[in-house]
Amino acid sequence: MKKLFLATTLLALTTTSFAATTGTLLLQGIVAQKISLSVTSQAIASTLDLSTSQTDLAVASVNEQSNSKCGYKVTISSANLSKLKRADGADVLSYTMKYNGSAVALTSAAGTTITNSSASSVNFNKGVSISYTGVAAESMVEGTYADTVTFTIAAN
Repeated sequence: MKKLFLATTLLALTTTSFAATTGTLLLQGIVAQKISLSVTSQAIASTLDLSTSQTDLAVASVNEQSNSKCGYKVTISSANLSKLKRADGADVLSYTMKYNGSAVALTSAAGTTITNSSASSVNFNKGVSISYTGVAAESMVEGTYADTVTFTIAAN
């Protein structure tokens, strides 16, 4: 009994004499990278009057969202290299495009890349407009003239 009492007393003294006077707590959270882009077209984009010239005709808006610490880039490319092409033929009508008020070169397969090096969280709406010289209907072959423009967003 004496030995048990002595062992219990030593254990209590050992625990008490080595107890810490400070401690730490790590609080931590993770924010995942978010990069997204959405294109909202205007109704006029699919009902263009090709016989009437247009200058800076608003055809869409693009919402860019990014929280990348390295910034991001948007690449814009055209399937027909900046030409509205007749669906069942080779006839074309050239156009130019502006993105957020700045000209965009779409005449190569690579298109144009716009870099945003901001290390902050962004949520921007940017306008898309096109310009073209209209051609009288009797000077064009009938049909649907179209082009597909692709917008891609990626972290830097």
